[in-house]
Amino acid sequence: MIWILLVLAALGTGVAAAGVVAMRRDGRRMSALIFILVGAGTALLATALVLAQRGYPTMLYGLAIAAVVVLLLGNLLGYPILVVFLLWSGVTVLRKESRTLGNALALLAGLVLLFLPTTLGLLAPPGVVRDDPAYIARYAAHGSAVLVVGYLAVAFAAFLGASLLYRWRKSPAEPEAIVVLGSGLINGQVPPLLAARLQRALEAQRAQRETPTIITSGGQGPDEPRPEGLVMRNYLIEHGAVPDRVLAETESRNTAENLRLSRELLPAPESPILVVTSSYHVFRAALLTRTLGLRAHVIGARTAWYYLPSAVLREFVGVLRDRWRWHAIAVTLLVAFATAFSIVVVPLMGPPPGT
Repeated sequence: MIWILLVLAALGTGVAAAGVVAMRRDGRRMSALIFILVGAGTALLATALVLAQRGYPTMLYGLAIAAVVVLLLGNLLGYPILVVFLLWSGVTVLRKESRTLGNALALLAGLVLLFLPTTLGLLAPPGVVRDDPAYIARYAAHGSAVLVVGYLAVAFAAFLGASLLYRWRKSPAEPEAIVVLGSGLINGQVPPLLAARLQRALEAQRAQRETPTIITSGGQGPDEPRPEGLVMRNYLIEHGAVPDRVLAETESRNTAENLRLSRELLPAPESPILVVTSSYHVFRAALLTRTLGLRAHVIGARTAWYYLPSAVLREFVGVLRDRWRWHAIAVTLLVAFATAFSIVVVPLMGPPPGT
């Protein structure tokens, strides 16, 4: 038994170390953080069990107490506070911004979390185990729901953690250009959200030893009189940018095209660039630069606090959509596991026949 635990401890340490190396080399990946957490957790638990078997249970007791404290604080304080905050933020966003589905995500998430315990409770089968098909189907449905909710919670935690860690990274190289991602015009003018990105780009340009070119990226929407990239360029010049150090990319329709078409304006496509967007959009944009093979670092402009929950949730949904095949496979495997467990194991948990 001990040798198995020692192997698990060594494997966990190796996985965690691989995650640290991967994150130091390139912070634009969620998998590195997952490797660190899973590897470190496995190594700590295996080490604690080995020490407990050797007569030193202090570490195991400490891990158990820490787990209980985290669960209690999460359920008694964290969960209610999160629900109230999401509901409050969601209502505030809808009052101050346009009433769109994207802006309603915080409110919807708050309502889902508010009713989630009741919903899972209704799905839960009765306490007395039976082997009839109705009971097994209900057990499978409840188990599937719990596993899928847990998977989404872990995925969101990994997304949020990786996003925060990435924002603390510094640009590894002096950029040849600064690409500002468009966010849409209002009545043909630069709205506050986009203005914050442009001001952040000006600050970044002035902070460099050499003066990199700023590329303003945005096409022309059906309700916009001029291409967004051109309006953004004019805004920068009006606010002190040197005209010959600002280029406009005016054909893009989404973030991927922002980056791809802006790269084509560079003298050397492999040159390092700095990408400027809003704070909530930083990590997803960073993931996209990695997918496109860009040598890029992404920084964010400040965003109104009340707007962040809906915006972050929207970005998380976008990350799920960008990699929907992997997430669909994971959810399918979890549902299959819950179903198989219910069919094979649950009947064995009931009372013997005839009792």
